[in-house]
Amino acid sequence: MSRMGFRPFQYVSTAFNAGLQRKAKREAVLNGNEDSQMSLFDHIRELRKHALRAVLWLSAFSGISFLFMEPLIHFLKKPYDSVLLNLKQQGITQNLSSISIFEVITVNFKICFLIGFALSLPFMAREVWNFVAPALYEKEKKIALISVFASVFLFYLGISFGFFLIIPYFFSNALSWASQYALVMITYENYFNSLITMMLIFGAVFEVPVILSLLGLAGILPSETLIKNRKIAFLGCFIIGAILSPPDVISLCLVSIPMYLMVEISIYLIKKIEEKRKTQLTTSI
Repeated sequence: MSRMGFRPFQYVSTAFNAGLQRKAKREAVLNGNEDSQMSLFDHIRELRKHALRAVLWLSAFSGISFLFMEPLIHFLKKPYDSVLLNLKQQGITQNLSSISIFEVITVNFKICFLIGFALSLPFMAREVWNFVAPALYEKEKKIALISVFASVFLFYLGISFGFFLIIPYFFSNALSWASQYALVMITYENYFNSLITMMLIFGAVFEVPVILSLLGLAGILPSETLIKNRKIAFLGCFIIGAILSPPDVISLCLVSIPMYLMVEISIYLIKKIEEKRKTQLTTSI
């Protein structure tokens, strides 16, 4: 039983070492001297250096977020404050509550860490790029660099879209609907956990074009496959939207349609990649 428990770790360790060895070989080939290939230990040391820098960037921005904790909390609480104002006009009071002394403290630290992660994301991506770039060919570097910038930009766009457009409407409808059946007590932790979860979901949804485009670039996912499964993708987006949104048509459309638009953008990008690849093949022949 003890040996079986270590098998997943051994598998990950073996795959990790094999990946570093392939990276070392590619770097040696690109440098034109396979005899001067870096050792596995050198690559692990290089990876540790970039990982340490990424952690330092994360720590620095988390510390800055901690210094500006009060205005950040008030800013993130704006969607709820606007909803609360409308509810008070209807005679409904739903102030945030806390059932523990440490609840507010732990949630605030969690928020500062997540804001620090979001702000340090471009710098951590640069560390990943600096580690990977030496093992890439020039064409691969261009594609990878565009993918890195696009993924960071789309992540920011996704969380902004969720925070400014979807979340206020979501909370307003959800509270109005739930208040008809029960006195809803919203805790401090519940509000911010829901807020962060929805923002991360929309950030991840907006990453779909980058992920699918990379799969299309690798030839794993052709555009024909996505086109044939358009109906399934459309249905899947609305099923996910029904799970995430309150039970009304407008909320369902506000959540589901942007998700499906990401699929359509992916189809367009993959088709462009395939067209460019065809022209390159014809010109080379």
